[in-house]
Amino acid sequence: MARTGSRTLRVVAAAAAVVAALATVAAAQATVGAPPGAAVADSSRANPYRRGRRTRIVGGTRVTKRDPDAGVEFMAALYTPDDGFYCGGSLIDENHVLTRAGCYPRVGDKVRLGSDVLFKGLEATITRVTAHPDFEPVGDLNDLAVLRLDQPGAAALLAAGALPIILDTSGANVHGHYIHGFGAVDKASRSAGSLQLKRGYQPRVPWAKCREVLDGVLVAPGKSIPINEDKQVCTNYESYGAGALCQRDPGGAMFRVNVININGKRVKQPVQYAVASYWIAVPAEKCPQGLPNVGTLVAPYKAWIAGAMA
Repeated sequence: MARTGSRTLRVVAAAAAVVAALATVAAAQATVGAPPGAAVADSSRANPYRRGRRTRIVGGTRVTKRDPDAGVEFMAALYTPDDGFYCGGSLIDENHVLTRAGCYPRVGDKVRLGSDVLFKGLEATITRVTAHPDFEPVGDLNDLAVLRLDQPGAAALLAAGALPIILDTSGANVHGHYIHGFGAVDKASRSAGSLQLKRGYQPRVPWAKCREVLDGVLVAPGKSIPINEDKQVCTNYESYGAGALCQRDPGGAMFRVNVININGKRVKQPVQYAVASYWIAVPAEKCPQGLPNVGTLVAPYKAWIAGAMA
């Protein structure tokens, strides 16, 4: 009986192990798709924050002007007239900043340039806002806006350490990009952080992979997030060590620092490939790492951007 009982116990244990393994597989399969409560999250002028609240990008690394790959020189921060910071942007020539239309910037708002610390930098005023005429808030399609500034001037920009970034026109399928900003520090978008600029790296992810989540995020009953695969880019999905977008990071550049040869010398050249647009949030984590972040590619809009700057 003892032997029979022992054999029975071994059979039961083996069966339990099989059941546990099947449960693990089922759980893994269940994670492919949108998590419960997943929703589109972004930032706009409607929810600025003011001095005293400390926030930054989730994950990533604190950077300063001394870091040649930080992108401080073209970083633009958008503020309401009463100093409420609400979005990022990028300086694209002496008088223009590129951001997302969904930030809803207004004439009279302020932009600060050339600083790695929030609420500091060369200040300019927005005198014209040109949002893409086909901007669609649901899905953030065509999510671009060009801002004209009150001409701070080349000398003032140089003194502040502010330099424009080059926009990608090739549409190259690069491995990934840096993001930078002052968005919230924690996944729940609650805790305090540093006013210092942060930067993270995000690998690009094929749309077929990102759609495992995005196609399950509904913007209306039975309607998934609209996506334009030719004009948008997906990053961050299943990347838990990279920086993730959070509150007030959108509008900023998704960029790379390429190395080019000028007169026999290797020179670093920042190039902007996209504008950060939105991320996927869940109830427990407003700014989770590992879920899709989405940007608007700039190369397909090069003619429109040039026209908006004219």
